[in-house]
Amino acid sequence: MKSLLFIFFIFSACANDVYISKTFETEPDDTGQITDTTKEIETAEIVDSEDTNDLQIDLSKTIGYVELGLMQASCPYCMGLSQEINTIAEARFHEPTSTDHTAWVPTIDGCRDYYESDVNSTNLDLGQSVTLLNTFGDNIQLNKTSDNTGIIYQNSYIQEANFRRNTQHTLNAAGKTAVNVVETLRGFDYIEPYQMLYVDPSYAFQAPINKNGNNVFTWGPSGDNNSFFTIHISVYSYDGSIYYGTVICKSEDTGYMTIPGSYFQQYQNGSIASIHMMRHKIQKQEYEDFGGTIESYSWWEVIGTGYIQ
Repeated sequence: MKSLLFIFFIFSACANDVYISKTFETEPDDTGQITDTTKEIETAEIVDSEDTNDLQIDLSKTIGYVELGLMQASCPYCMGLSQEINTIAEARFHEPTSTDHTAWVPTIDGCRDYYESDVNSTNLDLGQSVTLLNTFGDNIQLNKTSDNTGIIYQNSYIQEANFRRNTQHTLNAAGKTAVNVVETLRGFDYIEPYQMLYVDPSYAFQAPINKNGNNVFTWGPSGDNNSFFTIHISVYSYDGSIYYGTVICKSEDTGYMTIPGSYFQQYQNGSIASIHMMRHKIQKQEYEDFGGTIESYSWWEVIGTGYIQ
Protein backbone atom coordinates (compact mmCIF):
# COMPACT_ATOMS: atom_id res chain seq x y z
CA MET A 1 0.00 0.00 0.00
CA LYS A 2 1.54 3.15 0.18
CA SER A 3 2.36 2.44 3.77
CA LEU A 4 4.37 5.45 4.04
CA LEU A 5 1.90 6.90 2.39
CA PHE A 6 1.58 8.78 4.89
CA ILE A 7 3.52 7.37 7.75
CA PHE A 8 1.91 8.47 10.98
CA PHE A 9 4.36 9.66 13.54
CA ILE A 10 4.41 10.86 17.13
CA PHE A 11 7.00 13.52 17.68
CA SER A 12 8.50 14.61 20.98
CA ALA A 13 10.18 17.98 21.44
CA CYS A 14 12.87 18.64 24.01
CA ALA A 15 10.93 20.51 26.68
CA ASN A 16 7.43 19.21 26.18
CA ASP A 17 5.77 15.97 25.16
CA VAL A 18 4.83 16.55 21.55
CA TYR A 19 2.37 14.33 19.74
CA ILE A 20 2.24 14.81 16.03
CA SER A 21 -0.28 12.46 14.46
CA LYS A 22 1.00 11.76 11.46
CA THR A 23 0.05 3.05 4.37
CA PHE A 24 -5.90 -12.32 -16.59
CA GLU A 25 -11.86 -33.46 -46.75
CA THR A 26 -13.47 -33.11 -49.22
CA GLU A 27 -16.82 -34.88 -49.68
CA PRO A 28 -18.80 -35.88 -52.79
CA ASP A 29 -21.93 -33.81 -53.39
CA ASP A 30 -25.28 -35.18 -54.52
CA THR A 31 -24.13 -35.20 -58.16
CA GLY A 32 -21.11 -37.32 -57.37
CA GLN A 33 -18.76 -34.42 -58.05
CA ILE A 34 -15.92 -33.60 -55.70
CA THR A 35 -16.45 -30.21 -54.04
CA ASP A 36 -13.46 -28.02 -53.20
CA THR A 37 -13.94 -26.80 -49.61
CA THR A 38 -10.53 -25.20 -49.21
CA LYS A 39 -11.96 -21.69 -48.97
CA GLU A 40 -14.54 -22.78 -46.42
CA ILE A 41 -11.87 -24.44 -44.28
CA GLU A 42 -9.66 -21.35 -44.43
CA THR A 43 -12.59 -19.16 -43.50
CA ALA A 44 -13.46 -21.43 -40.57
CA GLU A 45 -9.84 -21.30 -39.37
CA ILE A 46 -9.87 -17.50 -39.46
CA VAL A 47 -13.08 -17.34 -37.46
CA ASP A 48 -11.68 -19.76 -34.88
CA SER A 49 -8.57 -17.61 -34.56
CA GLU A 50 -10.64 -14.48 -34.01
CA ASP A 51 -12.71 -16.23 -31.36
CA THR A 52 -9.50 -17.25 -29.57
CA ASN A 53 -8.22 -13.68 -29.56
CA ASP A 54 -11.47 -12.49 -28.05
CA LEU A 55 -10.92 -14.87 -25.14
CA GLN A 56 -7.39 -13.69 -24.36
CA ILE A 57 -6.92 -12.14 -20.92
CA ASP A 58 -6.33 -8.40 -20.71
CA LEU A 59 -3.05 -8.17 -18.77
CA SER A 60 -2.99 -4.37 -18.77
CA LYS A 61 -5.18 -3.98 -15.68
CA THR A 62 -3.46 -3.84 -12.29
CA ILE A 63 -4.21 -6.83 -10.07
CA GLY A 64 -1.45 -6.56 -7.48
CA TYR A 65 0.91 -4.26 -5.63
CA VAL A 66 4.27 -4.96 -3.97
CA GLU A 67 6.20 -2.52 -1.80
CA LEU A 68 9.69 -2.62 -0.25
CA GLY A 69 10.96 0.33 1.75
CA LEU A 70 13.44 1.42 4.40
CA MET A 71 13.01 4.44 6.64
CA GLN A 72 15.83 6.00 8.63
CA ALA A 73 14.85 8.39 11.43
CA SER A 74 17.53 10.85 12.50
CA CYS A 75 15.86 11.29 15.90
CA PRO A 76 13.83 8.14 16.61
CA TYR A 77 12.58 9.47 19.93
CA CYS A 78 11.24 12.59 18.19
CA MET A 79 9.25 10.35 15.87
CA GLY A 80 7.89 8.07 18.56
CA LEU A 81 9.98 5.20 17.20
CA SER A 82 11.97 2.61 19.10
CA GLN A 83 14.81 2.39 16.58
CA GLU A 84 16.57 4.31 13.85
CA ILE A 85 16.01 1.83 11.00
CA ASN A 86 12.50 0.66 10.11
CA THR A 87 11.55 -1.49 7.12
CA ILE A 88 8.37 -2.54 5.37
CA ALA A 89 7.57 -5.29 2.89
CA GLU A 90 3.98 -5.46 1.72
CA ALA A 91 1.80 -7.02 -0.98
CA ARG A 92 -1.84 -6.64 -1.98
CA PHE A 93 -3.84 -8.58 -4.56
CA HIS A 94 -7.21 -7.43 -5.83
CA GLU A 95 -9.74 -7.35 -8.65
CA PRO A 96 -8.47 -5.68 -11.87
CA THR A 97 -8.32 -1.89 -11.81
CA SER A 98 -6.96 0.99 -13.87
CA THR A 99 -6.08 3.01 -10.75
CA ASP A 100 -2.46 3.47 -9.68
CA HIS A 101 -1.40 2.71 -6.12
CA THR A 102 1.22 5.45 -6.33
CA ALA A 103 -1.05 8.22 -7.63
CA TRP A 104 -0.14 10.29 -4.56
CA VAL A 105 3.38 10.81 -5.94
CA PRO A 106 3.69 13.91 -8.17
CA THR A 107 3.96 13.02 -11.86
CA ILE A 108 5.86 16.15 -12.85
CA ASP A 109 8.72 18.01 -11.22
CA GLY A 110 7.73 20.78 -8.84
CA CYS A 111 5.81 21.22 -5.61
CA ARG A 112 2.19 20.87 -4.53
CA ASP A 113 0.16 20.11 -1.43
CA TYR A 114 0.26 16.47 -0.39
CA TYR A 115 -2.86 14.33 -0.65
CA GLU A 116 -3.66 10.66 -0.12
CA SER A 117 -4.85 8.31 -2.88
CA ASP A 118 -6.61 4.97 -2.63
CA VAL A 119 -7.27 1.98 -4.88
CA ASN A 120 -10.88 0.98 -4.32
CA SER A 121 -10.83 -2.59 -5.58
CA THR A 122 -11.82 -5.75 -3.70
CA ASN A 123 -8.82 -7.53 -2.19
CA LEU A 124 -8.16 -11.21 -2.85
CA ASP A 125 -7.06 -13.96 -0.46
CA LEU A 126 -4.01 -15.86 -1.75
CA GLY A 127 -3.40 -18.00 1.32
CA GLN A 128 -1.69 -17.55 4.65
CA SER A 129 1.53 -16.06 3.31
CA VAL A 130 3.46 -15.02 0.23
CA THR A 131 7.23 -14.71 -0.18
CA LEU A 132 9.78 -12.42 -1.75
CA LEU A 133 13.03 -14.16 -2.75
CA ASN A 134 16.02 -12.01 -3.63
CA THR A 135 19.06 -12.90 -5.68
CA PHE A 136 21.11 -13.48 -2.52
CA GLY A 137 18.75 -16.27 -1.44
CA ASP A 138 17.03 -14.33 1.33
CA ASN A 139 13.45 -15.53 1.63
CA ILE A 140 11.24 -12.77 3.03
CA GLN A 141 7.89 -14.08 4.23
CA LEU A 142 4.88 -11.77 4.17
CA ASN A 143 2.09 -12.95 6.43
CA LYS A 144 -1.62 -12.43 5.93
CA THR A 145 -3.10 -9.57 7.88
CA SER A 146 -5.58 -6.82 7.11
CA ASP A 147 -5.99 -3.08 6.92
CA ASN A 148 -8.76 -0.75 5.79
CA THR A 149 -8.62 -2.24 2.26
CA GLY A 150 -9.06 -5.84 3.43
CA ILE A 151 -6.59 -8.72 3.28
CA ILE A 152 -2.95 -7.76 2.72
CA TYR A 153 0.42 -9.47 3.22
CA GLN A 154 3.06 -7.80 5.31
CA ASN A 155 6.41 -8.08 7.05
CA SER A 156 7.13 -4.97 9.08
CA TYR A 157 10.50 -6.07 10.40
CA ILE A 158 13.25 -7.17 8.05
CA GLN A 159 16.71 -7.26 9.56
CA GLU A 160 18.83 -4.58 7.96
CA ALA A 161 21.40 -7.22 6.88
CA ASN A 162 18.64 -8.89 4.84
CA PHE A 163 17.45 -5.65 3.28
CA ARG A 164 19.74 -5.88 0.26
CA ARG A 165 20.46 -2.70 -1.65
CA ASN A 166 19.90 -2.54 -5.44
CA THR A 167 18.58 -6.09 -5.49
CA GLN A 168 15.81 -7.74 -7.49
CA HIS A 169 13.09 -9.71 -5.69
CA THR A 170 10.79 -12.40 -7.10
CA LEU A 171 7.29 -12.87 -5.72
CA ASN A 172 5.82 -16.32 -5.01
CA ALA A 173 2.13 -16.49 -4.11
CA ALA A 174 -0.40 -19.35 -4.29
CA GLY A 175 1.81 -21.33 -6.67
CA LYS A 176 2.28 -18.33 -8.98
CA THR A 177 5.56 -16.54 -9.66
CA ALA A 178 6.32 -12.94 -10.63
CA VAL A 179 10.02 -12.75 -11.54
CA ASN A 180 11.92 -9.57 -10.62
CA VAL A 181 8.75 -7.88 -9.45
CA VAL A 182 10.48 -5.27 -7.27
CA GLU A 183 14.02 -3.90 -6.87
CA THR A 184 15.34 -2.24 -3.73
CA LEU A 185 17.22 1.05 -3.74
CA ARG A 186 20.37 2.29 -2.04
CA GLY A 187 20.64 4.80 0.76
CA PHE A 188 22.68 7.95 1.37
CA ASP A 189 26.20 8.86 2.41
CA TYR A 190 25.24 12.43 3.28
CA ILE A 191 22.24 14.74 3.48
CA GLU A 192 22.19 18.48 4.01
CA PRO A 193 21.27 20.72 5.75
CA TYR A 194 23.02 18.73 8.46
CA GLN A 195 20.92 20.31 11.23
CA MET A 196 17.93 18.22 10.17
CA LEU A 197 19.85 15.09 11.20
CA TYR A 198 20.43 15.95 14.86
CA VAL A 199 19.80 12.79 16.86
CA ASP A 200 19.44 14.27 20.34
CA PRO A 201 15.87 15.47 21.06
CA SER A 202 17.34 18.44 22.91
CA TYR A 203 18.84 19.69 19.64
CA ALA A 204 16.19 18.51 17.20
CA PHE A 205 14.00 20.82 15.08
CA GLN A 206 16.91 23.15 14.29
CA ALA A 207 17.04 23.08 10.48
CA PRO A 208 15.46 26.31 9.19
CA ILE A 209 12.72 26.26 6.54
CA ASN A 210 12.69 29.79 5.14
CA LYS A 211 9.40 31.41 4.17
CA ASN A 212 11.04 34.29 2.31
CA GLY A 213 13.72 32.57 0.27
CA ASN A 214 14.76 29.35 -1.37
CA ASN A 215 15.45 26.20 0.65
CA VAL A 216 18.21 24.04 -0.80
CA PHE A 217 18.57 20.36 0.04
CA THR A 218 21.41 18.11 -1.14
CA TRP A 219 22.14 14.40 -0.90
CA GLY A 220 24.52 11.77 -2.16
CA PRO A 221 25.07 9.46 -3.79
CA SER A 222 22.40 10.30 -6.36
CA GLY A 223 20.93 8.69 -9.43
CA ASP A 224 19.91 5.10 -8.82
CA ASN A 225 18.69 3.29 -11.94
CA ASN A 226 15.34 4.88 -12.92
CA SER A 227 14.92 6.47 -9.50
CA PHE A 228 13.43 9.88 -8.74
CA PHE A 229 13.31 12.01 -5.61
CA THR A 230 10.76 13.75 -3.41
CA ILE A 231 10.98 15.91 -0.33
CA HIS A 232 7.93 16.15 1.95
CA ILE A 233 7.84 18.87 4.56
CA SER A 234 5.02 18.48 7.09
CA VAL A 235 4.29 21.45 9.32
CA TYR A 236 2.86 21.47 12.87
CA SER A 237 2.19 23.93 15.65
CA TYR A 238 5.20 24.85 17.80
CA ASP A 239 4.28 22.15 20.35
CA GLY A 240 3.36 19.54 17.76
CA SER A 241 -0.25 19.27 18.82
CA ILE A 242 -1.78 20.52 15.54
CA TYR A 243 -1.00 19.33 12.02
CA TYR A 244 -1.16 22.15 9.46
CA GLY A 245 -0.28 20.51 6.15
CA THR A 246 2.39 18.98 3.93
CA VAL A 247 4.20 20.25 0.87
CA ILE A 248 5.58 17.56 -1.45
CA CYS A 249 8.16 18.36 -4.13
CA LYS A 250 9.52 16.07 -6.87
CA SER A 251 12.65 16.15 -9.03
CA GLU A 252 15.05 13.84 -10.78
CA ASP A 253 17.50 12.08 -8.47
CA THR A 254 20.29 14.55 -9.23
CA GLY A 255 21.56 15.21 -5.70
CA TYR A 256 19.92 18.56 -4.99
CA MET A 257 16.52 20.23 -4.87
CA THR A 258 15.39 23.80 -4.28
CA ILE A 259 12.03 24.45 -2.60
CA PRO A 260 10.69 28.03 -2.76
CA GLY A 261 9.78 29.57 0.58
CA SER A 262 6.48 30.78 -0.88
CA TYR A 263 5.00 27.34 -0.17
CA PHE A 264 5.34 28.02 3.58
CA GLN A 265 4.05 31.59 3.75
CA GLN A 266 0.82 30.54 5.47
CA TYR A 267 2.62 28.97 8.44
CA GLN A 268 3.62 30.81 11.58
CA ASN A 269 7.26 31.33 12.47
CA GLY A 270 8.36 28.78 15.05
CA SER A 271 6.13 26.01 13.71
CA ILE A 272 8.01 22.72 13.75
CA ALA A 273 8.41 20.43 10.75
CA SER A 274 9.32 16.92 9.77
CA ILE A 275 11.47 16.71 6.63
CA HIS A 276 11.13 13.51 4.60
CA MET A 277 13.79 13.01 1.91
CA MET A 278 12.91 10.04 -0.28
CA ARG A 279 14.35 8.12 -3.19
CA HIS A 280 11.63 6.24 -5.17
CA LYS A 281 11.29 3.68 -7.95
CA ILE A 282 7.97 2.62 -9.51
CA GLN A 283 7.55 -0.26 -11.95
CA LYS A 284 4.65 -1.98 -13.72
CA GLN A 285 5.00 -5.43 -15.26
CA GLU A 286 2.52 -7.86 -16.81
CA TYR A 287 2.44 -11.38 -15.36
CA GLU A 288 0.37 -14.03 -17.14
CA ASP A 289 0.39 -16.29 -14.05
CA PHE A 290 -1.42 -13.60 -12.10
CA GLY A 291 -3.65 -12.53 -14.98
CA GLY A 292 -2.64 -8.88 -15.03
CA THR A 293 -0.13 -6.20 -14.09
CA ILE A 294 1.66 -5.96 -10.76
CA GLU A 295 2.69 -2.47 -9.70
CA SER A 296 5.80 -2.28 -7.52
CA TYR A 297 7.09 0.54 -5.39
CA SER A 298 10.48 0.73 -3.66
CA TRP A 299 11.71 3.63 -1.56
CA TRP A 300 14.41 4.75 0.86
CA GLU A 301 13.55 7.57 3.25
CA VAL A 302 15.46 9.71 5.72
CA ILE A 303 13.39 11.78 8.16
CA GLY A 304 14.84 14.84 9.80
CA THR A 305 13.47 17.77 11.79
CA GLY A 306 13.21 21.51 11.22
CA TYR A 307 11.26 24.66 11.92
CA ILE A 308 9.62 27.50 9.97
CA GLN A 309 11.29 30.90 10.01
